[in-house]
Amino acid sequence: MKICKIVNEKVLVTFLCSMVSLLTLSGLLSHINIDKNTSNVSASVNDAKKVIKVDTMDVYTKQNLLTNRILTYEEMSVDVLLDEINKGNYKLEYSKDYVTNGNRLAKSKGAIYYLDHKETYYSEKVLPGTSLNIPGRHVADDGTIRDGDGFICVAANTSYLPKGAVVKTSLGPAKVYDSGCSYGVIDLYVSW
Repeated sequence: MKICKIVNEKVLVTFLCSMVSLLTLSGLLSHINIDKNTSNVSASVNDAKKVIKVDTMDVYTKQNLLTNRILTYEEMSVDVLLDEINKGNYKLEYSKDYVTNGNRLAKSKGAIYYLDHKETYYSEKVLPGTSLNIPGRHVADDGTIRDGDGFICVAANTSYLPKGAVVKTSLGPAKVYDSGCSYGVIDLYVSW
């Protein structure tokens, strides 16, 4: 049912874009006004005014408009997530369960598999990590070590993810501050 809805939404967006193109090419337009700020095209055809929203929005915005809901953390790509955080549309929350389906890393689980990587953790109680240069470093309510922006601090193999890269983890958005892991492993820095 959900797949049919998504397919129908994509067909509708494609149809609307095609109609704008056909109207433009047909030469029937007596006047066109394009507002670059709102991405609206106003066209008068035979004195009938039509306003059609042009499909120039990012995937996240289109999905929100089509489904009238906000995408979940699990549904967003890293690029969309980072873009929404930078725009101020997505706030990192300490007490939020970002992953609702499947495994989440916990002290009782030494390792889990999430998305395309394996997750493990290392504790500041064992390795203090004072030389990691984490701006705004603090312990969040969930026991993860975070930077000043709220990203969980993690380690990764530099061939897999370079320092400064943002990655989705089972406990929330994270930023790479350390290295020394096997390829494909994300090591979350915690205070457990």
